[in-house]
Formats: sequence, C-alpha cells, structure tokens
Amino acid sequence: MVYQHVVRDMLNDLLEEQPQSALYIAQNSEHFDGLDGDYVNVSMLLSLPFTQRYDVACMVCGHEIDLHSVVRLRDLFAKAVIVVCHSGEQLRSLGFTQVVHQQEMQVWQFNILTYKHVPDWFNAKFWANPQNWDKFRW
Repeated sequence: MVYQHVVRDMLNDLLEEQPQSALYIAQNSEHFDGLDGDYVNVSMLLSLPFTQRYDVACMVCGHEIDLHSVVRLRDLFAKAVIVVCHSGEQLRSLGFTQVVHQQEMQVWQFNILTYKHVPDWFNAKFWANPQNWDKFRW
C-alpha cells in the first residue's frame, strides 16, 4: 500500500530517532502491515483510555476527518501526529502543517517539539533591567 511508504518516510523525516512507541489509527490495519506499534480502529479511539503517551501517532482518514479524534491524539496520546487524508484544510487551525499535497492524498504533521519557534525577543534580557531601576519612570 502507498500508506506504508508514506508513514515510514514521514517517521524518518519527522523524528531524529526511531520512535520507541507508535500508535496507528485507521479503519483497517492493513495500511500499517509490517510496522511496529499499537493499532486502533478509528471508532475506538475516542473511548481509548489514556494509559501512555506515544512518540508518534499516525492516522489514516477517508474523506471525513474526525477532528475530535485528531485533537485527542495531539493533546493526549502523542508527541508527534501524522494525518493522511484526502482533504484536511481544517487541520491547519489545529496547528498542523501540510507536508505532502497530491490530488488523492494529503499528509499533515504536528510535532510538539517544533510547533512554535521561540521569538528572539522572548528572553530575560529585556524583562527586568536592574541597571535602569530608579533611572526611568515606567
């Protein structure tokens, strides 16, 4: 299947090292044959208890994306999330970035480690300036 190659390539590109734990979500597990990790059906994801945080989660969606499942993956279950779908423009508002755009498939990723870049002004240099105390009125 084409999804196997996409998932393997994305895991190698997304993470510097191989993930120790992975969660794969799809209607059927044939999309992820040969990959190590836990498999869950899309309908069972919302009822899955939170017992561990995975290094990566990969979700293969059809034409409809269940945003509640994607948010649950992003917030609870995984540090990095890959979503393979047909159309996922609504994922941009959840902090995902589009990696692959083809006519029949789009790949979106979310990585908490690279989600937000720290701006250069956000440091201790400009916050408390003891050298200016009693010199200027703020």
